[in-house]
Amino acid sequence: VINQAGRRVAVVLTGDRIAGLDARTGRKYWDYPIESKPWVIGIATPVYAEGVLFVSTFYQGSIALRLPPDRLAAEKLWHRKGQNELNTDALHALITTPMIEKGHVYGVDAYGHFRCLDLKTGDRVWTSEQPTPIARWSTVHMVKNGDRYWMLNERGELIIARLSPKGYEELSRSKLIEPTQGQLNQRGGVVWAHPAFANGHIFARNDKELVCADLRA
Repeated sequence: VINQAGRRVAVVLTGDRIAGLDARTGRKYWDYPIESKPWVIGIATPVYAEGVLFVSTFYQGSIALRLPPDRLAAEKLWHRKGQNELNTDALHALITTPMIEKGHVYGVDAYGHFRCLDLKTGDRVWTSEQPTPIARWSTVHMVKNGDRYWMLNERGELIIARLSPKGYEELSRSKLIEPTQGQLNQRGGVVWAHPAFANGHIFARNDKELVCADLRA
């Protein structure tokens, strides 16, 4: 839910469109169509910052919509789509919800490449292979904390890093939980559930157990 032109707007990503709805009644204010071929795979949540709505899906790449502050509308800023899931452009996200900060987008591509994009153009600024393995559907979950990002990757590792247009700077990495094969019977399993943070602790789970770690140190 975002605020636009004095209204509370519920932004919804469906199989074939991005829509802005009246958060109280569900009435449609605006929408933007997207292709649903070859399949609908859009798991990452749309993100909004600096007047721009950023949406990324596995097959359709990344779309940036400018949302005017004085009227209920959506205007295409850019749409970047690669030839396929291997030859991508900008960002083809699957599970990982990207983050926007100071004119840049940070997220995970179709095969685990962690990327920084220019929010205004979609141009790639840099790519890193450090946060998560290079593999199809590879995933890392991010939460910002001060000037750092807390990132739980699909190997069950908690990473503390700084992200900026200059690059990826890893500060710490610790194994919290083992991958399991219930969600993906490949590469020794995965940890795909988003962690929760509360009262100086992290809660992470796989298909067998829930762990809690103290982060206050």
